[in-house]
Amino acid sequence: MYRSHRPRSGFSMIEMIFAVSITVLVFAIAIPFFRAQTRAMDAGAGRLDAFQSARYAVWRIQADLRMAAGDVGQPLIVQAAPFAIAFNANRQGRTTTTDPNASFYDATLDTLTTQSWMVSRATTLRKSSKMYPTAAYTDPSGATSKSETIQYFLHADTAGGNANLYVLYRRVNDRDSTLVTRDLYVPSDSNFFFRYYTTGATGVTAALASTSLPVYWDDSLSRADSITAVEVRATGRYWDARNRANVYRNLYVMVKLRNAFQTLPRRCGNAPPTPDSLGVTVENVPAGRSAAGQKVDIRLDWSAVAGDSTTPRDVRDYVLYRKLSTDSIWTRIGSKPARGSSNYRYQDFAMPVAAGTYQWGLVARDCSSQSAVRTGTASVAIP
Repeated sequence: MYRSHRPRSGFSMIEMIFAVSITVLVFAIAIPFFRAQTRAMDAGAGRLDAFQSARYAVWRIQADLRMAAGDVGQPLIVQAAPFAIAFNANRQGRTTTTDPNASFYDATLDTLTTQSWMVSRATTLRKSSKMYPTAAYTDPSGATSKSETIQYFLHADTAGGNANLYVLYRRVNDRDSTLVTRDLYVPSDSNFFFRYYTTGATGVTAALASTSLPVYWDDSLSRADSITAVEVRATGRYWDARNRANVYRNLYVMVKLRNAFQTLPRRCGNAPPTPDSLGVTVENVPAGRSAAGQKVDIRLDWSAVAGDSTTPRDVRDYVLYRKLSTDSIWTRIGSKPARGSSNYRYQDFAMPVAAGTYQWGLVARDCSSQSAVRTGTASVAIP
């Protein structure tokens, strides 16, 4: 006998229980995995934010500081402090016609930010009580210098809930300050964001002692114009809410001031005095060097003259000469920039191969190229 079967209208209870159990099991396995991935992505994004804050701060400062320069007499470094720096640079102009040497142009810029800071608008530098400028600066044609004063400074971030958090600002001349970035962390044990370096007479670069900071353009003791490099130490901070801990990302960069010593005073004092003496030391004389064509090394040492690190600080370099004792004509062999050091050294690696008796001479020159009377050494026999 034929029996018709009605189609099934759904799942049985056992099938439903089985399906739900499998679904719950899959979610139980997958959800922790996805949560871990989400936390990792959040943490990675936070660390990237911290690094981006540090990188952007360094990039902005580096872009400006590499162009630091000015017209004759205009200081390169105006202020050098652990949490602030001010320098002159021709970074921005309104048109290529009015300011052909600017780095970039924007016709909407304020005219007061595309030229040197006016004395009539002088005010205190950020993070100091020092007034600037105290003199007007002009270009070779007599027009107002186009190099503006750029300031970077850190201000405590009181809204961050951390005493070591700072906000970085930038200001051009006396105009309003603009925020560069926030969430910058400065450890208490370092207590600096900017560090400054000078290059000594022996060519060794050393950091200025923190006890000598701040340094200003008119400081006759520390000499801001002796600074040849600036280190920026930026640390971005990210708050990891899950682990309830700060995450830090560090970025250090050394910016060399390529225009250091190029901005010379417009007015010089009297011609520099004659150097007291010039010491000659013969080093590394190979046996039978003349026959083998080998050269000998000569070390020259001398003391700074007045006007190098003291007022009027217009000594710019020392020029060295050499000649055979029997000759009347001196040959220039090199020079050494005046950097406020008490002692200087020069290595004469270009000694002639021929043996003989030689003399060395030394001249100190100021910003107008006036030279002191040459100091000559006694005759030195070179084997």
